[in-house]
Amino acid sequence: MSEPKRHFDWFGFIIGLISLYAGYLVLWYPLNSLSTIAGIFGFFVILRGGYQLWFGSQMTRFLGVRSGWTIFSAIVNIIIGIIFIAHLNVGVIVIIYMFSIWFLLDAAFQIFTARFYHFFGKKYYWLIVILAGLNLLFAIVLLFNPVLAEGFIVFLLAFFFFATGVAEIIEAF
Repeated sequence: MSEPKRHFDWFGFIIGLISLYAGYLVLWYPLNSLSTIAGIFGFFVILRGGYQLWFGSQMTRFLGVRSGWTIFSAIVNIIIGIIFIAHLNVGVIVIIYMFSIWFLLDAAFQIFTARFYHFFGKKYYWLIVILAGLNLLFAIVLLFNPVLAEGFIVFLLAFFFFATGVAEIIEAF
């Protein structure tokens, strides 16, 4: 059997270059990057609120069930989205604390579930406990040091763009 001839993927190559450039922009303009994330998040929250309004009206129309909580949730989402877009600094602060709290909850979950790794051996269990403890310490530092958390989030975003760009360029060939 012969292998099919592979052609150069220009689209993937261009996406890879754009991703590399986006990673560069994120590193050189970190505050703008976080503001952009806050704006995009606000836009999607508004879209989600609009969808919830539509869904609530469909529930009433087709099922005859009134859903005040769905409409309330939709209105809250739309208000939050507008706040994120109108006051990008508030959105950036909220995103920083969201990531910090997310890491804190994840570390607590790791510590809670570490006992299940005892079945794989004591060394493995203690490795998980130590790593979870370090994660918890890191999460607490991020929670109480928003500037460090901001830098960490920017680094993660830049790494994502660089990794995606390199992968797309490699796949293009």
